[in-house]
Amino acid sequence: MLAFVRLALCAGLLLGASLLLPLSAQAQDPNAPGLNLSNPYAKPNTGTLGSSLNETITPRNEQYNEALARIQTGDYDGAMLILNKLIAMDPVDADALTQLGYCYQKENQLGKAMSYYKKVIGMKPQHLLANRNAGELLLDMKNLSGAEERLTVLQDACVNCDEYNQLKAKIDAYKLSIQG
Repeated sequence: MLAFVRLALCAGLLLGASLLLPLSAQAQDPNAPGLNLSNPYAKPNTGTLGSSLNETITPRNEQYNEALARIQTGDYDGAMLILNKLIAMDPVDADALTQLGYCYQKENQLGKAMSYYKKVIGMKPQHLLANRNAGELLLDMKNLSGAEERLTVLQDACVNCDEYNQLKAKIDAYKLSIQG
């Protein structure tokens, strides 16, 4: 009887271990679809080019949304604290890096802002929000040709998307302002 109990217990342990193997293998594969379970702050691997998040509720997304809410109210310092925490956990979080660049841009630290946009564009050349923000910053720095380069990237990445339309409108307004 004792031998039967031991055999059943071992079989149960082996079955349990085999059920956990696929989960732990996926948790360690950053390219696996869905959530990276080894890092609850990681974004879902959606393969998107830019500004929209998969709305899966994770601690990372909750904090990111809190940072966005602070940006909307003009609390750039508060947003930067949250974004820096997210970046410390995931140094290649393109959305958090872009938003941090935007905060620096709003705080008139243009060099720092551009460095974050360049980092994102270096990782994801067609990141929509980083290209739009970099284009707007280049216009603020009176670099029309640089802004037009960002517009070309956006045109190639998305036809008639918000980021493209917003940057195009700002470039058109800038051109009118320097003509008259």
